[in-house]
Amino acid sequence: MALARRSILLAALALPGAGCTLSMPFGREPKPRYTLSPEGDRLVLWLQKSGRDNMMAPEALALMDVTNQGRDIPVRQLAREDGDARMVVSLTNIRKIHDLVFMRRQGDVLLLHLSDTAFKRLASVRYPRTGKPATITDEAFAESDFRQQVAFWLRATPPKP
Repeated sequence: MALARRSILLAALALPGAGCTLSMPFGREPKPRYTLSPEGDRLVLWLQKSGRDNMMAPEALALMDVTNQGRDIPVRQLAREDGDARMVVSLTNIRKIHDLVFMRRQGDVLLLHLSDTAFKRLASVRYPRTGKPATITDEAFAESDFRQQVAFWLRATPPKP
């Protein structure tokens, strides 16, 4: 009888200790440390730490449904040269979420792409220096240019600390 009581007592004492091996209480998994993608979060962090505050004209972004009631859009921005093209990435929270705007200047034309932090292209606009912005209707061209710009910035993003 005493042996049965001891084994029950030992089992009762060991049970809470077994629960400590779980990563979170009650078997819940820990939340990921990123919002939509680890690479996107690294780029956002880099922009937040090293980017410069800037204002973007609203015309092209309005075509991508990013508006600030007709006023300029506040962004954090990084720029780099890539051969004969100037590459720019901007971070804005105007829609209460992180939006990335990738831009490439080729001659007198800006190619802009709106993306989330999982690098899903949401919209693309072509903005000639002496004209008005227009949505890029060639989906294959827009996706190809967007992927090239994202690849450039992922190569440039510092590794995780």
